[in-house]
Parts: sequence; structure tokens; C-alpha cells
Amino acid sequence: MNNNSIDIIKLGGAVITDKTKYKKINMLKLREICQQIGEWGNPCIIVHGAGSFGHIKAKEYEITSGFKISSQIQGLMQIRKDMYELSSIVVEELTKANIKAMNFQTSSLIYLENEDMQYKYFLNPIQKAVQLGIIPVLSGDIVFAKDDDFSIISGDVIIDILANNFHANRVIFITDVDGLMVINPETNQKECLINAAVEDLESLSFISGISEETIDVTGSMEGKVESILSILKSVNEIIIVNGQKNKRVLNVLKEKNTVCTRIK
Repeated sequence: MNNNSIDIIKLGGAVITDKTKYKKINMLKLREICQQIGEWGNPCIIVHGAGSFGHIKAKEYEITSGFKISSQIQGLMQIRKDMYELSSIVVEELTKANIKAMNFQTSSLIYLENEDMQYKYFLNPIQKAVQLGIIPVLSGDIVFAKDDDFSIISGDVIIDILANNFHANRVIFITDVDGLMVINPETNQKECLINAAVEDLESLSFISGISEETIDVTGSMEGKVESILSILKSVNEIIIVNGQKNKRVLNVLKEKNTVCTRIK
């Protein structure tokens, strides 16, 4: 698929929700971020995390283990309902910021074919929306799977699929920390890695975190770094920026200097 120079933006679940409290949204932060995206005003695809609308119930019903007992179906139904609610709120705030946003249900577009994490997907609706000037909004979700009946797909994996199928320029991760946090071996202090290349990520064994999320059922930090390395095969740059700090998202979108991690 060939859409000209589109950015993919990830709204981290730890920024737009309080991950310690079930279905608790950080409305002020969500609104501020949406307003910054609206002020920027360029074509993009937005993927948001599940936050407290997904991870808490997914852990309670042990969704990551695949289908084991019938009570999990109730959890699946509840999480789908909750995620629809969260996506609707995100789209509403984007619309208020004069963004032509439309929600697309991830589990209706993506299917897990086997245990090797090979996905089948149908992205033509996303492509058409972009062509019409609509901003597609997707989210982490529970997708149906051939072997385990259902499985969780993270926003990072969705972004990897999108980046591989669209002519994406940048992927911007809006998180709750300043960037990719590492331990300086000389000072033993945590600091933000400002600029990095693929080789740097492959050699960093002391990565402490992209996000300080409390409950996350979508994988370890090493898995997130693996996702970044995979995404970098399809895009020119990945940026990790703190969405809780004033105007940093807008500065990144407008390619102005600000505190963040840039990976090329």
C-alpha cells in the first residue's frame, strides 16, 4: 500500500489512562495530546493502548493464555465493550480538536494464523480512509486465533503491521517517560537516551523502560524493544516522547527540538 509520507502515532495506555484503576481515563492529558495533534494537522494513523480499559480485565481472566475455560468468554466480551468505550472517547476528543477521526476495530481487521505470530490482515478500509483524508484510529485488542482461539495483539504489533504496509515516515510513541531510559554505566544514574541507531538498541542490555506502566499483559520491555527494531525496518525514524510534558508532542510533530529519544 502506498500512501505518501504518513506518520503513525501511538497514544500509550499509561498516558491516556490511569493503569492502576479500572476504566479510569486521564481526560486532561488525552485532551491536551489531541489538541496538539489537531494543531499539527497532518495526515496520520493513530493507535492507542488499552491502559486500564484492557490490561486489568485481561489479567483477571488470564486472556494471554488463550482459551482455556468458558468463563474467559465473559472476559473477552467485557474487554471488547470496554475497549470500544475507550476508543469512542479517544475519537470524540480528536474530533473536538478538529481531526477527522474514525475508529476501526482491530479484531475485525486482523487474525492470528499460527503460534509463530503470523497475522492475516485486511487493511484496505484503512487505506481508503487515509485516501479520503480520514484519520484511522485503532487500538490494542483481543484478536481471534487459529490455534489458541483468541490472543492479545499489542499496539506495538499493530504499528509494525501498519508500518510494513503503508509508506510511513515516522512512528511516534507518546509515553509517560521522557524517552528510552537507560542506566549510564559511568554514573549509574537513569537518563534519557537522546539519539540512537539500530546498533545501539541491539547492544543495550541495560534498558530500564520505555514506559512505567504498572499492569501490562502485552509483553516485557525486551519485547517492546524488539518491536521497535522490527518497525525500524519500515520507517525512517522512531520517536519516544513524554506526553505528560507541556507541548513536547507538538514540538516533535513539528520537528522542533525537544526532550525525546530519536531512533534512526
